Amino acid sequence: MEIPKVTIHPLVKAGSLALALAIALPTTSPVQAQTSSGLLERPDDAQVALDNSQSQPVAMPTALDTSDEEVTWSRDGVVTSLSADGSLRASTSVDDRVDVGLSVTEHAAPKDLSVTTDGTTIMHRSGTEAAHAMQILDNGAISASVLLAGPDAAKTTQYDFTEDVAPVLQKTGAVALYKDDVLVGVVEQPVSHDASGAEVDSHYSIEGNRLVQTVDPEPKSVYPIVAQAAVAVFYTRGDYVHVTRGQASGHGWWIKGTAKATKAKVTVQLQYKPKKTSSWNRRGKAGVKTIGPGTSKRANARMTCRSQARKQWRSWVDVNLIGYLDSPNKLYTSARTLKCTL
Repeated sequence: MEIPKVTIHPLVKAGSLALALAIALPTTSPVQAQTSSGLLERPDDAQVALDNSQSQPVAMPTALDTSDEEVTWSRDGVVTSLSADGSLRASTSVDDRVDVGLSVTEHAAPKDLSVTTDGTTIMHRSGTEAAHAMQILDNGAISASVLLAGPDAAKTTQYDFTEDVAPVLQKTGAVALYKDDVLVGVVEQPVSHDASGAEVDSHYSIEGNRLVQTVDPEPKSVYPIVAQAAVAVFYTRGDYVHVTRGQASGHGWWIKGTAKATKAKVTVQLQYKPKKTSSWNRRGKAGVKTIGPGTSKRANARMTCRSQARKQWRSWVDVNLIGYLDSPNKLYTSARTLKCTL
């Protein structure tokens, strides 16, 4: 496949996608809409459509490292990058512990790729009435959009996650992202609006590790339609169970990454094996605490040791972000043999 030429557009308005995990989009003040299939012929047209899909500017990063191959943002251990090499893919890593990547599934040859001054990458698909866009928001979150120029545009968009990421559809319509059965991210509920600001129905479905977003316009929908998705990455932490002042003790906490949530209900539960052949048994009362992110804020569970005989201990940690999906999956810490028996 011939790699399309990447162009930088210094005069493009520095706009952004209305995509930051829960941002309000316009329901009034309709913009003048064009319905021609040639609406997205130029990168500027796509940028205008993106700008018109929001009611207020979304805060953008103040510093981006842009090269011929990628646009990169980094801060506080979070690194997010967008490709600018002819493909359309993005990835976020947090503290080199969690890495989540996704790309637009290639369903047609790219026509051209442009990168605006605010770091938005826009890909047109030849022979279609659609364009795709990806963007890094001010907290490092990945935002992705498809722009439908007319009624003949394909109503589904497919995104592939990296092989080790398992997307699971939730009852809320959001998608939980797992690595090794541990929740590491979320794709918030899809957001779609037409050029008048009216909401357009859209939903997700899952095919393997592929996310499919479907848009269901009404006959009265005004084109272009912008269908958006947002990917936030975070992770759960728990330390080894250890003995402190005669008690088995375990902690749980969470690292914010690119999540918009500011609080989480963290639960940590001690588990114990009376014998090597025994199953894991819950011991003591779970520690539950609503805390902000970071290593200095932790939930704690304790259990007093009755003797110093050696037994195996571990814990599980459950983090529920306040205002976001609640996943039943838990992080299990590695087992350790401690001088602590009950």
